[in-house]
Amino acid sequence: MSKHLERDLNNLSDRVSGLGAMVEASAAKAIAALQNFDPVLIEEILQAEEEINNAEVEIEEECLKIMALHQPVAIDLRYLMVVLKVNNDLERMADQLVNIAERIKFLIDQERVVADLEFKKMGEISSAMVRMSIGALVGQDSKVAREVLSMDDELDELHARTYRTLQEVMQDKPNMVIPACSYLTISSNLERLGDLATNIAEEIIFMIDGEIMRHRT
Repeated sequence: MSKHLERDLNNLSDRVSGLGAMVEASAAKAIAALQNFDPVLIEEILQAEEEINNAEVEIEEECLKIMALHQPVAIDLRYLMVVLKVNNDLERMADQLVNIAERIKFLIDQERVVADLEFKKMGEISSAMVRMSIGALVGQDSKVAREVLSMDDELDELHARTYRTLQEVMQDKPNMVIPACSYLTISSNLERLGDLATNIAEEIIFMIDGEIMRHRT
């Protein structure tokens, strides 16, 4: 690897890490807002979206520039291909977090759903998956990536349990259908965060170990 390519790849890694940090920060705010309905946190998540979108575009352009200038091969080319996919997944994570913020903003003026929901645990798991998947990419650590994969089943089960609980709420209290539907959306968004972190982990495993994990059960 030439020194110029090494420098550009290091710079790219820093930029991806920075984008990941922004997404992590929004995730932490979304989880906190689920507990306290803080309008300040909600607005900070919404405002961060434009910065995240801009960073995603800049990273994509940087990847394409490196490919054109250096014509990398082997592991370097695979790394760039993975970064392009991860970059897109991080932006989609931010979209999920914006969706959560908008639902919480709507729920502020609604009657609270009184039920044993799993949002706190779901938030902890999905946030950890986001953090670990980004760390696995930056550190090129397939072991951590595999740990992310192992966490997805629990998140899916919590989502299913929350869905069943909210179904019961809507059946027993028809007047709570509107807020309960927003809670269902939030649960789906949290589960989707985990799916996107899983996507990133799968790409890292392919990059490092050459093992294709997609579509496996």
